[in-house]
Amino acid sequence: MIVKEENIVSLIKSGKDREVVPVLYKKVYPLVEYYIVRNSGTKDDASDVFQDTLLLFYKQIMQDSFDEKYKVFGYLYKISLYKWMNKAKKNNRIKFVDGIENLDYLMVHETTNETIPNPDENIIRKLFSPIGEKCIELMTYTTYSSLLLEDIMLRMELNSVAAVKMQLKRCKEKLLKQIEENPSLINQLKNK
Repeated sequence: MIVKEENIVSLIKSGKDREVVPVLYKKVYPLVEYYIVRNSGTKDDASDVFQDTLLLFYKQIMQDSFDEKYKVFGYLYKISLYKWMNKAKKNNRIKFVDGIENLDYLMVHETTNETIPNPDENIIRKLFSPIGEKCIELMTYTTYSSLLLEDIMLRMELNSVAAVKMQLKRCKEKLLKQIEENPSLINQLKNK
C-alpha cells in the first residue's frame, strides 16, 4: 500500500498506523536527526525527540485536536525542532543570540570539544554569519533540501508562499551584499 501524506491522518484514525509509521520515519526522521545532530545533539536524542513527537501527533489525531490545515511532514518536523530546543535549553546545551526577539530563531552552539574548523569553513562562516540564522535556514531549505515552498512556509511559520519568496529574495540580497563587501574572502576561497 502506498501511503500519501494527505491520507496519513485518516489512516491513523482507521487503525492503520503500522503502515504509516515507517513512512514517517523514512520522510521526516532523517531531517530531524540531521538538525539535532548538527545542533549539539546525538542520534539517540533525535530518536527520543521524534518518538515523543509521534506520540503527541497520534494523541492529537485520536482526540480530534490535530488541525488538518497543516501538512503532516512539515508539522512533525517543526514539533520535533521545538521539542529539541526545549530539551536542549533545559540541559543548558544552547545559547540564545543577542538581538533575537523571536525564540523560534535561535542559534545553537556545541558546548563540547568543538573541533577546530578548517580555513575554508572560517571564510564561509565570515560570509554567512552576518546574514542571520533565519536566512541561513531558509537558504538551506531551498538550496540543499529542495523542500516545497509550502513546507518551508510551515516550518518557518511564515504567513504565505509569497512571504517565503520575499524573505528568500531579501536573504539572497544580503548574501550578495556580503560578497561584494568582502572581496578578500572570496579571493581566499578562489585561491584554495
